[in-house]
Amino acid sequence: MTIRSTLMERTTVVEMAGSMAAIDLPRLHRHLNGLLSARRKRIVLDFRAIEHVSYQDASHLAREFELVRSHNGTMRVAGLSPYVRDILVFAGLSDFLEESTTGHAMLEPARTPQAS
Repeated sequence: MTIRSTLMERTTVVEMAGSMAAIDLPRLHRHLNGLLSARRKRIVLDFRAIEHVSYQDASHLAREFELVRSHNGTMRVAGLSPYVRDILVFAGLSDFLEESTTGHAMLEPARTPQAS
């Protein structure tokens, strides 16, 4: 899985691609820790290019949501395919997902630079 961040004025979009497995979670954890250390506390996980998430490993994503929350931050997901969304729900992450987490609409406010 690849991970990269796009920093916007107030929101950091974390773009990921490939398949998400247990081996990728420590790297995602370090990446999020780095963002939080840099005081980037509004985070959107962009799942548009994630092809598969192991349901056994997906439950560990809850730790990342709790990490961000413990730093007084917010994290949401965007771009979930119905397939990946079903996996995350099956893994018990429905409390962390909003109804509108599918599609590209949630990313647009994060990607649009804010006018001063």
